Amino acid sequence: MGKGYKGIVWFVVAILTIIGLSGMVLAQDQPYAGTTITIITWDTATARAIEKLIPEFEKATGMKIDWNVFAEPVLREKVIADLAAKTGAYDIFLLDGWQTARYARAGYVAELDDLLANKKSEYYCEDFAPIYLDALRYDGKLWGLPYYGHVGIMMYRKDWFEEKGITVPVNTDELMAAAEKFTDKANNKFGIAMRAIKGEDNPIISTSWTWVHGGEWLDEDMKPGVTSPEFIQGAKWFSDILKNYGPPDVSRYSWLEVQNAFVTGTTGVIFDASDFIGRIEDPNLSQIVGKIGYALAPAGPFGPVSERYASHLFTAGMGINADSKNIEAAWLFLQWMTSKDVQMRTMIEGGNTGITSVSAMASEEFSKTYPGVPVILEALKLANPDYMPHIAEYPELCEAIGTQISRSVTGEASVEDAMKIAYDDMYKVLEQAGYYQ
Repeated sequence: MGKGYKGIVWFVVAILTIIGLSGMVLAQDQPYAGTTITIITWDTATARAIEKLIPEFEKATGMKIDWNVFAEPVLREKVIADLAAKTGAYDIFLLDGWQTARYARAGYVAELDDLLANKKSEYYCEDFAPIYLDALRYDGKLWGLPYYGHVGIMMYRKDWFEEKGITVPVNTDELMAAAEKFTDKANNKFGIAMRAIKGEDNPIISTSWTWVHGGEWLDEDMKPGVTSPEFIQGAKWFSDILKNYGPPDVSRYSWLEVQNAFVTGTTGVIFDASDFIGRIEDPNLSQIVGKIGYALAPAGPFGPVSERYASHLFTAGMGINADSKNIEAAWLFLQWMTSKDVQMRTMIEGGNTGITSVSAMASEEFSKTYPGVPVILEALKLANPDYMPHIAEYPELCEAIGTQISRSVTGEASVEDAMKIAYDDMYKVLEQAGYYQ
């Protein structure tokens, strides 16, 4: 073959490559070399695992990454202060799926649709679980990429069920009966634990169960739905099972206390986040490894789980600050940190159980590392992202519901009286926001 012919072949290959990659940003081009991107996120195993990989990204792109991790309360304060002041100190920040509407409506976070259409890189994860991606949409637009996610599943002691000779519950009546049989207060054994602390940490769990019973936060006229018969029925079930068969201080339980009660052998069943698997199956942190079963949440009186699943869906996205001076560079890093490759590596090397790529979740590596994967995948199909409303007033409504449900668990107020107070508090928030004009 002559040199001239070879030259033509290579020229054609080069042209085809350029055409095939048009519209795609390649990291190795280093268009943002020398740029510093500042990120703020939770201090979690996932964050620490990603941090270890950042030097690889810096070497490939020439960027400098200023990676900041904080406990959740501190993070919220810093993010809100920066966004309100419009200083753009943080280029990328943690974007709670339930806060997306609030931040988007305030103009705090950059829309990603144009960047996705015109500046997609080879890092972009093409198979985010749709339910996680949708949680970061508001007003038909995308505001973040899923960094971390989980869905509600039931985790239980297989040995306790075997000892009592009972089957795994498939409906809420059976779960109530199982919790009763497991409870032995004299020996500090309790049937169930769930989050019941006052405030925002509670409704993501408690209103999963009001949803199961047919209840809604809001009716079609945007009026509070928490005094409806269905919502009351679900709230009473939640309150009753915890008052009667939960640990005595369960009204102060956040996710951490629920997890601790389970791994120390205090409780037989928990319903909470699928990402618990990482800790409860870690022999260095858990006393019950090898004794844990996983199942979908039981169905309620409304119908089978396919109709109203106890969703407990949470998505932690990462969004780009609308006041960032480096939006395109931040977009490249955001795609990298949420890429399938980074998710797989942080799962294997760093204990990331909140991965958001469908193929990563379905991978042999994930199944080998963590049990319960088929249950998680099925729960993601059943979960409804709208069991809690995606509106800007979510935090205030959440506080109102969570505070009153916690009061009902302590016995401080009946469910009916507590929900009347929640109704009034929610109505005031919505009225002030202009929903009833």
